[in-house]
Amino acid sequence: MTRFFKNSILAGAIFCSFKLLVVSAAVPESPQQKFIRVAVLRHVDKLNIEIRGRYEISDPKTQDILLQGRRFRRTSIAASPGGINIGQVEYPLDQVKLVSNKDVTVHIGKKDKRFRGAIDIFKEKDGRLLVINTVELEDYIRGILYHEVSHRWPLEVFKVQAIAARTYALYRMERSAKQKYDVTNDIYSQVYGGRSAERYRSNLAVDQTKGLVMFYNKKILPAYFHATCGGTTEDVSELWKLDLPPLKGNICEFCKKSPHYRWKKNFRSKDIQEKLNAHGHAIGLIQEIAVLERNASGRIRRLQIKDRSGQVLTVAGKDFREIVGPNVLKSNNYEIVMQGYYFDAYGRGWGHGVGLCQWGAYGMALKKYSYSEILQYYYPGIAIVDYQSPEFADSSFAQPKPLPAE
Repeated sequence: MTRFFKNSILAGAIFCSFKLLVVSAAVPESPQQKFIRVAVLRHVDKLNIEIRGRYEISDPKTQDILLQGRRFRRTSIAASPGGINIGQVEYPLDQVKLVSNKDVTVHIGKKDKRFRGAIDIFKEKDGRLLVINTVELEDYIRGILYHEVSHRWPLEVFKVQAIAARTYALYRMERSAKQKYDVTNDIYSQVYGGRSAERYRSNLAVDQTKGLVMFYNKKILPAYFHATCGGTTEDVSELWKLDLPPLKGNICEFCKKSPHYRWKKNFRSKDIQEKLNAHGHAIGLIQEIAVLERNASGRIRRLQIKDRSGQVLTVAGKDFREIVGPNVLKSNNYEIVMQGYYFDAYGRGWGHGVGLCQWGAYGMALKKYSYSEILQYYYPGIAIVDYQSPEFADSSFAQPKPLPAE
């Protein structure tokens, strides 16, 4: 502990000019710039960090500098009873900040991911670590596209995805100001790979759509998107407490090339029983699963599950998919055929179905629709505006007409 305070005093005395250089990477240069906080690791006991270029590691509460230098070689950072360990040194803190004039590499399992911006490491109440990357919004979008859109697809699809992802990010930022982070780096927000995921074509799409977002009725749109709708997008009110005309659902004839347009999956009834039991649903060995109700898009609202003792369980279709696994039961639009102790699910689409259908955007781009036409088709009635422009401040813009179905 004594060593920690001695290092802080010395570093503070000699590091003023360097601090101005490095910290500028994490401070907005203009009022129009936006910074988003991404949870890149949660509930971990330790991780390995490496930093290229000049860096500083500090206590963000006091601004004391813990470590500084030209390169930070691979080092373990772990939660400890008294705070946070960096290498062999324990610091009596519940948060440390890492900033570099290049990037920070976080070793996640067998993968190394490089991140622009700042990295904050928190020791949570459960004694484990939370790792957050605070990065400029445009750089965040650069780290998304490669994971969300095939690199073989037309550039117009990258532009569509860039605008949808940027819009969704702003929507989340508006609603998470009192939380430690705005989004996660997985399918429950947007898949984010940091600087490691940047590619020439995806970066080009970010540059060519810089600042563009979607508004409806002078408010930022919750721009949900998914892989394949299977012929019809979903009404957002079926999943979340929202009622917005651009997200009421639409016929889609453009995603038929998707490998997920139609699918089949075989399940053991015993496996599904165990998953239901693990989520608090008391049900015995399953005898039958039947659809009780579908919504306007054909997706399942309610299922009835009967076990071999005659007990009956009713469960919402969206909850059943989450219990089974959203990457296993690809969508909520399927038929069930019982086969004794097994059953087959014959489905259409992949994802929740709300908003942009990514494979549909691909199909439209092949037919030479522009990015704005594609967005207006999947989000009817929206306006596309630049959040960095003066017009964004007063939100005085015209609503374009929706593109008619083909």
